[in-house]
Amino acid sequence: MKFLHLLSSEASQSITFHCLGDPAYKTKDKFSSSGSMQREDAKPRFIGWNKHAFNTLLEPHLIQDECKIQDGSWHQSHFFFHTQDSRQLPIIDIQEFSSSLLNHQQHLETGPVCFL
Repeated sequence: MKFLHLLSSEASQSITFHCLGDPAYKTKDKFSSSGSMQREDAKPRFIGWNKHAFNTLLEPHLIQDECKIQDGSWHQSHFFFHTQDSRQLPIIDIQEFSSSLLNHQQHLETGPVCFL
């Protein structure tokens, strides 16, 4: 992997969430400092090869988000990563990817990494 990282100036990878009626971006309750309840979006956190989390500076592109449709059918959310720091890929871990529904089914599909 180090050899690929050394020879590459950029990299890309796609990840697909297959879900049965549970959004990839969830809303969770949070208490503010004033004591009032607020709702905030809980995004999945993607951890790269270099152990750093993708954040607002290097956020995946959400190409398709059908997982918010809750009609009892399977849907997909597609994330695409592209970076000019090839050491950030492949994605090795995803945090805050949990189901909020009972008897919920989900599947994660990771695509290959393309080193350029």
